[in-house]
Amino acid sequence: MSGLVEKTGSAGRKLISGSVLNAATLIAAAIAALFLMPFVVRHIGDRLYGFWSVAGAIIGYYSLLDLGLSSAVSQYISIAIGRKEPAECVTVFNTALRIQSIFGGIALLATLLIAVATPWFCHTAADVSAFRQVIVVLGIDAALAFPPRVYRGVLESELRFDLVSALSLLAVVLRTGLVVCAILGGGGLVALAWMTLFANLPVSALLIFLARRQAAWARILKRTINPISTKKLFSYSVYSFLTTLADILRFQIAPIVISGMIGLAAVTHYRIAGVFAQYYLQMIATVGVLRPVFSRLHGAEDRDGLDKVFFFGTKVSLWASTFACLALIGWGKPFIVRWMGIGYEDAYLPLVALSVAVFLDVCQKPSIDLLYATFNHRFYTYINWAEGVLNLVVSLALVRPLGIFGVALGSLIAAFFIRVIVQPWWVCRVSSIPYGGYIRFLQGNLFRCACFMGASIVVSSWGLRPSYPWLMGSAAFATLLYAGASWFAVFDRRERQILLAAIRISPKNRVEPASVGVKLY
Repeated sequence: MSGLVEKTGSAGRKLISGSVLNAATLIAAAIAALFLMPFVVRHIGDRLYGFWSVAGAIIGYYSLLDLGLSSAVSQYISIAIGRKEPAECVTVFNTALRIQSIFGGIALLATLLIAVATPWFCHTAADVSAFRQVIVVLGIDAALAFPPRVYRGVLESELRFDLVSALSLLAVVLRTGLVVCAILGGGGLVALAWMTLFANLPVSALLIFLARRQAAWARILKRTINPISTKKLFSYSVYSFLTTLADILRFQIAPIVISGMIGLAAVTHYRIAGVFAQYYLQMIATVGVLRPVFSRLHGAEDRDGLDKVFFFGTKVSLWASTFACLALIGWGKPFIVRWMGIGYEDAYLPLVALSVAVFLDVCQKPSIDLLYATFNHRFYTYINWAEGVLNLVVSLALVRPLGIFGVALGSLIAAFFIRVIVQPWWVCRVSSIPYGGYIRFLQGNLFRCACFMGASIVVSSWGLRPSYPWLMGSAAFATLLYAGASWFAVFDRRERQILLAAIRISPKNRVEPASVGVKLY
């Protein structure tokens, strides 16, 4: 056992530190957004901030140009590492880098076209000039970000999520600081755009430097795009791209339905619930650091290791997602009343429905990573689209009689049908995991986690009132209760040893990543 724990420490330490830093980055981004929005609006006004939002939304769609290639890069490099094929790593890296550079060029061309078309949707000469400059600067920033995505894939395949998360956190800090300086210095929209570019440039440079330092094979060679690697990358990425489009239908269609069927005012109330659900989804997604581990094990044909990491990752995901879901349900109502006012209390029921819907998705996050790592993600694309379409149909049917709660209920019904009935069956079928055993595993761990979290909320109910100090105090108390009790009741002795080894490993027992392998269990 001691040997296993020591071998687990290095790889597990990377994953846990990466997850912690990822969560810290998400929290920092949320705090920065809550601070910056009113700050910027006060200084530049509603109208100019509207321009900024529109420009950001337009540039945001550039990410679709990636066509899912980023996930394919990490997948194939991880597979090559698992098979101990450094030459394949070099080939995939160089091919992807050239393709992403082409995508960056397309983004620049799109930016020029939008800049030329600016007079069509701006009414005054001043608006045309400002909006055109903002689009050009933000477009250049987006175009320059395409090649570094390959280097990010290199770090992910090397399990250096800690470095990726640290760089993301640095970007948040730089961007926030530069924007505040620009606004206090009297800058307008164009200054905001330049600050965004200046914040991202050093982060991209550091990303490239760290990836080259971590992986000696990540070097640029004088060779053309490899046709075989290109075909493999796109045959994999096309389904990732289609899944991204399906996620837009799953998570972003509700405001359109509400605005069309009820009115714009109702969108704001629904948005309150949606913000919590969005951050819940992103927070638990930090468990996604397991995907390259699955890919490595799949490449090494280590079936036993793959199953062990899968079940352990699922238990951790259930443990974290149960806590987040019930915490939102327990503290959501008094927090909404304190944050937005009693008039927005109607956002609570949608919050409950959305929290459960997100839970059904993220509690099985390792199973999605397993599908991607073993090249079975095509079916996941299909069920994602099925959930999106079902969500839209049910939401349209319920929005009139039930209002915004009906739209949230549509998301829950669709998620229940797909995530509870369809997804577990398919994962077990393609992965040769016994269906009955997997369901019993989910049910048993969910029951224990829910009981402990429910009891923690009941014991901490003294703080469920619309007051920040009371809410934070009771939430902290419940967190300690849940973490302490579940540590012994949910995780067995061996799992606790593995987690402790990943969190705390002594220098004399630490071994280099190359000698550890990827086994975590």
